[in-house]
Amino acid sequence: MKNPLVSVIIPVREINDYLRQENLPALARQTYKNFEVIILPNKKTNQDKKLLIKYPWLKIIPSGKITRPARKRDLGVKNAQGTIIAFIDDDAYPSFHWLKKAVDIFAEKKVAAICGPGLLPQKTNTWEKIFDETLKTPFGSGGYQYRFVKKKPRYVDDYPSMNFLIKKKLFEKLGGFNNEYWPGEDSKLCEDIVYKEKEKIFYHPEVAVFHHRRNNLIGFLKQYSSYGFHRGAFFAQGDKNSHRLVYLVPTAFLLYLLFLIELRGIIFFLPLFLYFLLQWILFLKTLLDTKNLFISIATPFIIMAMHLTYGIMFIKGFIRGLTHKKQIYG
Repeated sequence: MKNPLVSVIIPVREINDYLRQENLPALARQTYKNFEVIILPNKKTNQDKKLLIKYPWLKIIPSGKITRPARKRDLGVKNAQGTIIAFIDDDAYPSFHWLKKAVDIFAEKKVAAICGPGLLPQKTNTWEKIFDETLKTPFGSGGYQYRFVKKKPRYVDDYPSMNFLIKKKLFEKLGGFNNEYWPGEDSKLCEDIVYKEKEKIFYHPEVAVFHHRRNNLIGFLKQYSSYGFHRGAFFAQGDKNSHRLVYLVPTAFLLYLLFLIELRGIIFFLPLFLYFLLQWILFLKTLLDTKNLFISIATPFIIMAMHLTYGIMFIKGFIRGLTHKKQIYG
């Protein structure tokens, strides 16, 4: 189809300012016009009618007892009329050509799904900027910085659902998200797309959204503890898109620190020296990029806290993955 209907699915607890002030206005400005938006809050509110009048392409479907984001997304797809499903988070909003670029790629390439970066929005607080700096560097994101900044197009086998478009027929064939897992259900979906169905997921930098980071330290570390836990579980279960050396590095660094006091000789301190050398380089680069001393000082400490948190939870998740094959929740 030259002009396919796209169904944009947004799971939320309740309709919030992110949606009212950023997400829905940005969708209204899309250069591609053949789309519908389905928002799935827990329950109806008095504000729903105003939004439905303002945005005629909007549907609001209360999910009731269904509260997990993946289950909400599945419910949204069941009510979707489009042949292409576009998943986006409530705290994200699309670039002007988000849907147009994705539809063009679907028409040009034999791909089952398309994804793109979640860039830092213009209106953010200092914590969001710090976390963004940690994610934009390979030292912080483990080589996955293309998820947070624009990088060259590529095929991928794993991508978060904050910016993910998929053909509806394939999504339904796979049975939707694997709701035995949360978070991490999007990783399981990608595993099935690439390694079960032998289909392709294509990343393009212009299929971009603006995605808010966590706005406080506890929330950020909690998020990455969940990532570490589920990556460890999926590694134990043998998922191909989780079997990468980079996922083991934080745990290896953690174990190295624990055993360092038992080691003797300068050579054993060399990895620690290199680690802090990289941190110093990161500090200087961040200072040059941001011209902000607080952000530059905070970023290396946040990365170290993120590495240790991820490493600890990876071990916990690995044990959980060995003993439980289903229902792994963070």
